[in-house]
Amino acid sequence: MAENITIMPKSQRLQFPLNETYWAFGDGSETAGGVFYGLVLFPEPAIGQVQLSIETVKLKHGGKANSPVHCRELFNRHGREKTEWGHLSDTQCMELCGDILRDIVKFAPKHLLGFLPRQCFPKRFRLIGKNGHPDLIHATDSKWLTLWAFFRIAALLDPAEIVTPIDAPRPSNFPSWQMVVRRTERGMRVRKVFLDREQTKVRWFSKSLQWISMAQDLVIEGPLGRSNLPLQLAISDKHPVIDVADIFTYSAARQMTKKAMAYPNLETEIHLEILNWSGDELILGQRNQS
Repeated sequence: MAENITIMPKSQRLQFPLNETYWAFGDGSETAGGVFYGLVLFPEPAIGQVQLSIETVKLKHGGKANSPVHCRELFNRHGREKTEWGHLSDTQCMELCGDILRDIVKFAPKHLLGFLPRQCFPKRFRLIGKNGHPDLIHATDSKWLTLWAFFRIAALLDPAEIVTPIDAPRPSNFPSWQMVVRRTERGMRVRKVFLDREQTKVRWFSKSLQWISMAQDLVIEGPLGRSNLPLQLAISDKHPVIDVADIFTYSAARQMTKKAMAYPNLETEIHLEILNWSGDELILGQRNQS
C-alpha cells in the first residue's frame, strides 16, 4: 500500500461531491509515530452492497460472513489464535485486508484521516475560564489525543438533518464545554456516523467518561445551522462495515510511521489533516473581552 496511497495536496482538498449523502465509519489507531483517526464514507444507496462485498471476501478467506476483522488482533499471532482467523498466516491476513480494500473501491469511498504526530503531543490542555471562573488544566493521554484527531476530520462533515445540540443544563460530572467548529463552507453530508472505541473510557479529573460521549459533543456551525453529527450508538453488535475503517486507519497509520502494509494493485486517495501543535500545553477557549 505504500506506493499506492496518495495524500491529497492542499490545493485539491475538500473537492468532494457535496450533493451526495454518505454513511461514515470511523476507527482510531496508535503507533510509535503518533495517534490517528480515520473515517471512510460510502454513498448511502451503496451500503447494502458494501456489506455484502465484505462478507464475500471474508468467506473467501475461510471466515464467516459476520467474523469481525480487527487488525490489532489480526496481526498479532497470539491475539489472532483467539479469533476466527486463527487459521491464517501473517501473509494471508495481509491478503484478507487487501482484498477488502480493493473490493470496496468500486463503491467510490472517501477516506479522511486525522494525524497527531507524537512529537506534537501536548502534555496537558487548558480550558479558559469564563465569567470569573479559573482555568481548568487537565493532563492528556492517547485517548484524549485520539479524540482531537477525530474532531479534526469530523469537522469536515455536515449532518443530512439537523441534530439539535443539548446546550444546557449539562450533567454535573460532564465537562462544561463543547468542541465547536465554525465553517462558512458546506461539508460532506452524512446520514449516519458509526464509530468504534465506543466503550473506551476517558478520564475527566476524578470521573471516567465514555469516549463516544465526548465525540458526540462536537458541534458543527455552518451554512446549514448549528448541529451535532448523527452518531449511531451501538446497542449490541457493531456495524459490520466498521471493519473497513479499522483496516484503513491501521494500514494508513503504518504507511506513514512504520513499515507499510503490502497491498498490490490498490490505489487510495486520502484527505489528510495533520495536527501540528507545538508546546506542552493546548489552550482551548478565549478570555472574556473587557
